[in-house]
Amino acid sequence: MNRKSEKHVIDILFVIALFCIFALSAIFLISIGANVYSKIVSHMDANFDSRTSFAYVTEKIRQADENGNISVGELDGLPALIITSSSGESSYLTYLYAYEGHLMELMVRSDTPLPPEAGQAIFEVSDFSLSPVNENLLSFSITTGEGNTCKLFVSTKSVGGEEREQ
Repeated sequence: MNRKSEKHVIDILFVIALFCIFALSAIFLISIGANVYSKIVSHMDANFDSRTSFAYVTEKIRQADENGNISVGELDGLPALIITSSSGESSYLTYLYAYEGHLMELMVRSDTPLPPEAGQAIFEVSDFSLSPVNENLLSFSITTGEGNTCKLFVSTKSVGGEEREQ
């Protein structure tokens, strides 16, 4: 009878050990899955930030691309995309530039100087640089808050006050 009792205790210990191994394996797999998921989400957020900021700048250019209204310049020493527009007899300037970690937009009358901090924060970026490649091609480089740098070339339809032939 003693033998049956010992065998019964070993069976219970084996089942408990098997359950503990299963539970530890499940916890381990869940932690790996959570880590992979968090990395995927952070990459998707970074991709979204860079794509959205490029889409925003590109759409602003497309909306105002006529009669040479697009130019590259500066706002208080910061490189900026300058979009000129007019309404009635007033002329307006829209500046897109990077300031204190954000892509900023500032729309002012052409005769009203405002400092860069007066603009509205659009996206979080650490760097925004632009340069004209030729008279109808602009080069943009945007570095997101996570440090991802992307470069984009945008072709304008208008050149110096007149529209190009397509």
